[in-house]
Amino acid sequence: MTVAQPLLLDCTRMVAHRWSRRMPTGIDRVCEAYLAHFGPQAQAVVQLRGRARVLTPSQSQALFAMLDGPRSAFRRRFAGLAAMLGTGARGRTDVTGAIYLNVSHTDFDLDSHRDWLSNTRVRPVYLLHDLIPIEHPHFTTPRKTSRHAGRVRRALDAASGIIANSHTTADAIAAFAMSEGITPPPILGAPLGAPYLPVPAARTTVQRQASFVCISTIEHRKNHMLLLDVWKRLIAKMSEAAPRLALIGRWGVGAEAVRSRYLADPQLQRFVSIHSDCSDSELAGHLRSASALLAPSRAEGFGLPVVEALTLGVPVIASDLPAFREVGGSIPTFLDPSAPEAWLERIREFASNGPERQRQLAALRSYRAPRWRDHFGLVEDWLASLPEGSGASVHVHHRSAGIAMPSALAGAAS
Repeated sequence: MTVAQPLLLDCTRMVAHRWSRRMPTGIDRVCEAYLAHFGPQAQAVVQLRGRARVLTPSQSQALFAMLDGPRSAFRRRFAGLAAMLGTGARGRTDVTGAIYLNVSHTDFDLDSHRDWLSNTRVRPVYLLHDLIPIEHPHFTTPRKTSRHAGRVRRALDAASGIIANSHTTADAIAAFAMSEGITPPPILGAPLGAPYLPVPAARTTVQRQASFVCISTIEHRKNHMLLLDVWKRLIAKMSEAAPRLALIGRWGVGAEAVRSRYLADPQLQRFVSIHSDCSDSELAGHLRSASALLAPSRAEGFGLPVVEALTLGVPVIASDLPAFREVGGSIPTFLDPSAPEAWLERIREFASNGPERQRQLAALRSYRAPRWRDHFGLVEDWLASLPEGSGASVHVHHRSAGIAMPSALAGAAS
């Protein structure tokens, strides 16, 4: 199935992420899924601080091929495309009424983006991943809270429609709109699909100790400090028999305390490893060999690592959050994220393959992972139902503003 209307796909974050060579986050995986699904029929949009550039169909397919190609070659190939666009002949593309998809939270809070919407008369559709900086401002910086509030308000004011990554997020958007006295555009709650992870190679050696894994950006709201506290106590109680823990994710906001605590404790470093640049195959290997995924986060909009773990048949111990219950159903073991004693006891039980882990393994035999096919089926039917836009034809000049140079795009990858 394809969307009948012209479709523009914002690729700003994907370009910035590939250029910076950072480990992908959940948002990056969603961007990749949208590119894989809509790329064959879409035209690419790249922004520079809200000022957007629409690529021609041939330029778009060239960019999509780069984004889907080897990461090692991206900088060289994109620099060549950027140079060609900056010196090419003038051209104009009529994008009036086209659906513009921005699924990466990229720069749609900026006034320059609002002006672009007004000038081009596209129909913007934004995917919102969460409202966490608004609902829990103490987990981030005032600037990030302000920008995200701007994104959500802009989406509510200007969007032709809003896609939410879960029903939990859809409910939060509707509640925020009501609190602000805003009549929202159509909102679609469309749970995300399970990301593809390569099948890890079979182990050639027997693992002596149990291991656990936590996959998330290392930041204050993800609650890594609880895990360090628990592991310190596990080491004290179990000595060399203590399980291993792999923390997989980039360093983020409020990670200084975790970094300092970890670096100051050689004993923790023997049992806990941190992987801030992990390939998909390495991530799958850590996950598949773990006794459980640990997800002690204090707030979430979806919970992609939980889906990843359950898809691979790995048990999960997670915070008791609506988003985790939505994606995990009754399979995970849910705990209070502020109760370290409960986490300690459950982790010890799972390390010895106790009855609760056995319950999960039995339940996982009937687990059916959410599919991207179902997500995009919902999205395409919903996009087709959105009212047609109207307005005079407006043209985009392909040379007037040029294309953003990679260094100027770097902030979009954060």
